[in-house]
Amino acid sequence: MSLEDVPAYFAIYLGINETTAQVMLSLVVIFTMLLPTMYLSKGTNATTIYLIVALLAECLLVGIGWLPFWILIATVCMMAIAVAFLGGKITGGD
Repeated sequence: MSLEDVPAYFAIYLGINETTAQVMLSLVVIFTMLLPTMYLSKGTNATTIYLIVALLAECLLVGIGWLPFWILIATVCMMAIAVAFLGGKITGGD
């Protein structure tokens, strides 16, 4: 059994779609990486650190085949929109 086959076996075990199993396992890995990061990082740049760790975790998961590429693209788009809105409020722009 290789690392790429874990979501398929997980999907068979739970009786769910393989894409759903990929997303569920990917969320477990992402939150496992984010939990110690959130505990250890404090201060003004903490949100930036969370975003960087989440994107690195997603890139790792796309690389090993657990996460579909379109989810990474959707996450990057949502983060870009959030940063644009947050940046506008911080600088006082419209």
